[in-house]
Amino acid sequence: MLRFESDALKTPLLTLESENMKWILIGGITVAIIGTLTHGIIQWKNAEKHTQELRCGEARETLKGVEVRARALAAGMTVDAYAKAEEDEVAKLIGALDAATNDVEIDSVIESHASAIGAEDAAIDAEVDTRGDQAFLEQRLRKQRIPGDIKQELERAAKAVKLTCS
Repeated sequence: MLRFESDALKTPLLTLESENMKWILIGGITVAIIGTLTHGIIQWKNAEKHTQELRCGEARETLKGVEVRARALAAGMTVDAYAKAEEDEVAKLIGALDAATNDVEIDSVIESHASAIGAEDAAIDAEVDTRGDQAFLEQRLRKQRIPGDIKQELERAAKAVKLTCS
């Protein structure tokens, strides 16, 4: 049943209420669409961030593996032997730190480990400086024991870490 506001206008109230309902419905649908799109964009960004973190982790692991290979080659050892020697050294350091009972002992363990590493580096540098490159005796500088392809692989891995983790 239609009611009229005034006889002069003869505008049905039902039509005006329909128009208002139409705009309310359009507004509600618009808000729902915007909310859905916003939620989708946020989920997409979170997935993209997670993917980048995974790629960054993979790139770091690759770089770590290449670095171990390069250090093993520089030391003149196989990768497995070098990894075992590295594990033994870490286990020795952890054992010494666990045995320390106070801060002074912990500091002395850390200082002795740092001095041992420094002495090892100095010995390598001295060996390189005094012996030099003696190709005729099949002796090469430690720094030259790493083949060019491994050096390139190191550079690529470092670049991949820089690009994916930035």
